[in-house]
Amino acid sequence: MNNYDFSTLNDKEFEQISKDLLNAKFDLQLQSFKSGKDKGVDLRFSTKQNNNSIVVQAKHYSKSKYSDLKSIIKNKELNNVKNLNPDRYILVTSLNLSAIQKDELKIILDPYIKTSNDIIGQEELNEYLSEFSHIEKKYYKLWLSSTNIISEILNNAVESRTKYFLNRLTDKIKYYVVTEKLDLANNILKEEKILLITGQPGIGKTSLAEMILFERAKNNFKIHKVENIKEAEDVISNEDKIKQIFYFDDFLGANYAEIINSHKTETQLTSFVDRIRHSPNKYLLLTTRTIVLNLANDRYEKINQSSLNDRKFELKLSDYDKYEKALILYNHFFHKSVTKKFYNVIIDEKFYLKIINHDNYTPRIIEFITDDSKIKLFSDSEYKQFIINNLNNPKEIWRFSYNNQITYLERCLLMTLFSFGNFVSENKLIRAFEKRLQYEIKQHNQVVDGNQFNKSIKLLLNGFISSTLYNSIDKNKRSYNFINPSLADFLIGQTSESLSEKKGIINNAIFLEQLDRFNPKTSIIHLDQELQLIIRDLIKNDHFLIDKKEYEDKNQIIFFNCKIITILSDYCSEVNIDNIYLHYLKKIDFKIEWNYTIFSTILNSLLKIKDCPQTEEYVNKNFLKIIRKIIAIADSEFEADEIKDLFDKYNQDYNEFSKTEEGVELIENMIINIIQTSENELTDQIKDEVTEISKVEEIYEEIFSTQEKLIKELFPTSNHNLFFEVKLDKSEWENIIEENQIKENMREYDEWEDNNYKKENYDSTNLSDEDKINDLFN
Repeated sequence: MNNYDFSTLNDKEFEQISKDLLNAKFDLQLQSFKSGKDKGVDLRFSTKQNNNSIVVQAKHYSKSKYSDLKSIIKNKELNNVKNLNPDRYILVTSLNLSAIQKDELKIILDPYIKTSNDIIGQEELNEYLSEFSHIEKKYYKLWLSSTNIISEILNNAVESRTKYFLNRLTDKIKYYVVTEKLDLANNILKEEKILLITGQPGIGKTSLAEMILFERAKNNFKIHKVENIKEAEDVISNEDKIKQIFYFDDFLGANYAEIINSHKTETQLTSFVDRIRHSPNKYLLLTTRTIVLNLANDRYEKINQSSLNDRKFELKLSDYDKYEKALILYNHFFHKSVTKKFYNVIIDEKFYLKIINHDNYTPRIIEFITDDSKIKLFSDSEYKQFIINNLNNPKEIWRFSYNNQITYLERCLLMTLFSFGNFVSENKLIRAFEKRLQYEIKQHNQVVDGNQFNKSIKLLLNGFISSTLYNSIDKNKRSYNFINPSLADFLIGQTSESLSEKKGIINNAIFLEQLDRFNPKTSIIHLDQELQLIIRDLIKNDHFLIDKKEYEDKNQIIFFNCKIITILSDYCSEVNIDNIYLHYLKKIDFKIEWNYTIFSTILNSLLKIKDCPQTEEYVNKNFLKIIRKIIAIADSEFEADEIKDLFDKYNQDYNEFSKTEEGVELIENMIINIIQTSENELTDQIKDEVTEISKVEEIYEEIFSTQEKLIKELFPTSNHNLFFEVKLDKSEWENIIEENQIKENMREYDEWEDNNYKKENYDSTNLSDEDKINDLFN
């Protein structure tokens, strides 16, 4: 038997479950009433002889003590019961009562309580739920909070990071409101294997995803919360019977489409999507903002053409009806125990209706305006104005708290965290913050506590930032992130508007990744010439550290130098970088085998730099050495075009090069690389789903066409014959097609337990939305 304490239910939900259980247990037809209509009556059963034949009072006291219940019964409810004069009075409470306590309450309520059995506490309610399991299932937030189910869910978290993530979700269940979107999203995930939840900031994308994950974990799915596709590839099981769901929150980046920074990563993502699509009992759940997805679709062809867009599920504000918005608001007030004076603010003149009907209403704003750390010092009038300001200017929801509720040094820590983008380890954050503190002491005469990091973290935790413990044994395995993406959005605006904030971040960046916020490709934060000079001089003075944990490859120094070269060419376009760029370019070892990172860095930066005569002279002298390395790795049509552009930029004759014996050999090998890569990518896209040989033939026609085009473009002065032919192995593909046809018939093999939550939580009352809302808040 489950042992619920009912704390995930609000008082109205507790009243409703009490009604359902008493009706089922005692074969009654109890009636509900609008709040406040009849004092002392939550539920009642009427007969011809007595309208108040059976009166039920539901007292949800999960956060209180027995003495509180006893006091309210003795000093208030007893008089109400006397006035009602019922034949039978039933008291239901979420408290766990002893026999002595029940007898004590029976004496107080005598003669209306006939026996102590009519005082129903937590233990009896749990017994009734075990007897009537259909009622238990109806209350989604209740059964997901079961100790047994939570234990089962945590056992289905594979990594410690995921276990920690799911454990934190247990506290969020009580705020969730079941809407039809839960059923719709679940159905898409079930049928399509992939679900991409999109929507505007703060609309509830992550909350919907989290509830789906929680519910899937309850159904014995192994949950994997991943930061990138490689992590998912490392843990996906080849066993069809193992149920896995991979969760990638904000998978295109909190503010930019920066996760896809090369065609390699792009292909990796789309290939994994196709793999999931055709693997039994494997599912992929992603969230992203609508605007970021649109940017990615515009910029990356494979994303646009992938099956991701066919499984898109957009969450919109219009998807919430007024009563659902009201429930979200009420749940936050109830479960966050917002003080009575603030609750009276939204009750006064039905101010809650203005909140619910506001065009800028979002669940995130509701969470914000009920956060005790943000509102506890307000007066009544200040609180009302705070709500109005945040609804009218939703992009500014953090401004008051940022400027007034934390100190200058806490703001410095937030800016340090902001410089890292998303998650950052505690050790790295401490080192970066200590550098910022040294700067603040020197530049602004700040007085710093000896334990400033811990002091500031303690003040910021939960109100501004969240902490994730990766390893329950090693307490140092901790990372930090913003409590939600809207704070990062605010800090982008804050930084964009302030030269001093930009200088504070850049001057104190000790890891190269801290400059990513200023990447011209992805950021709206402008780098003017003064800031570019600072970055250039920091690089010149060897200011940045190599994080050995970050670069475990034996070529870590080369990766670091490649990153430096990229920053110089991308970030410092308005200042002279010639000497410094050349210094780092010469550090690139031409004797070792290059990987794609080195290749793309050198090619892109050499095309981009300008007004660098010393570098250009060096490149010209070493052009053949450089071009050999670059051509050897190029494997796309786009890169082949860039290589021809490189010849033009450095005044090299491509036509002559293409006639030389070495040039012919290098270009032929590049074409073979491109064709083989194209074949692999195109066939990867269809190999898990193709069921007709004609589809394969279409792919190979495209490959043959690409090969002819490349030969014509890359050998412009001759009729070149390339002795390399891509062959269609029909027998191999026929075997693949046969396997896919079998898999298609095995789709029923997926083990998925269906639940119709909205239907089970259907409100059968005929009240209008406004009446239901008024009843909720009265």
